Amino acid sequence: MNDYISKKELLSEMNISYGQLYRWKRLGLIPESWFIKRAAATGQETVLPRKRALSRINKILYLMEKYSVEEIVSKLAFDKETPVIAFEGLYELPYLSTEQVNAIGNYFKNDSYTAPQLLMMISMANAADQSKFSVRQFVDLLRFALPLAEKIDKVEVRCIVFAAGGDYHLTVMDSNQSPDFDYGLRVLGNYNFETIWEKLKEAVE
Repeated sequence: MNDYISKKELLSEMNISYGQLYRWKRLGLIPESWFIKRAAATGQETVLPRKRALSRINKILYLMEKYSVEEIVSKLAFDKETPVIAFEGLYELPYLSTEQVNAIGNYFKNDSYTAPQLLMMISMANAADQSKFSVRQFVDLLRFALPLAEKIDKVEVRCIVFAAGGDYHLTVMDSNQSPDFDYGLRVLGNYNFETIWEKLKEAVE
């Protein structure tokens, strides 16, 4: 399949070793979900999404010219404990309006935010924009969302925002799941955290 590259081909094309690849996987630099088992003539082989794997390894190799592995991990790996952005940095993101960032500062007063918290804020901002919510309604969404973010320990999840009976709710599940809701529920947003995280990391230099 043209969309995937075998592990053997990847090692050869990028001129890296098996040990390097799996160390980067272990450190979270390459998501575990990218390693897909597939039937092959010899029994089973591991493939990865070609474009994403090549892009990520090129990024790692580029950063290795300037940074230590530990510094690269801090830039690229998903970690639910370590803050990834200071509050002031939220103003520089294209995903949040100035009014939304001001509200985050006024209501939550954190000096910094972790990756799950950041992804929740971006998702709730999009849901609020799509539904033309007020800043106050955006804050109300975050009051539900940020406690959920504390339970997220991997990036391969999706968050769904929906309305039911005039109230707003959220659910978090594995990214490969896509539930069907009955006609009484209205989906306001369906956000794949891995996709958002990858877009954020593309800007890392």
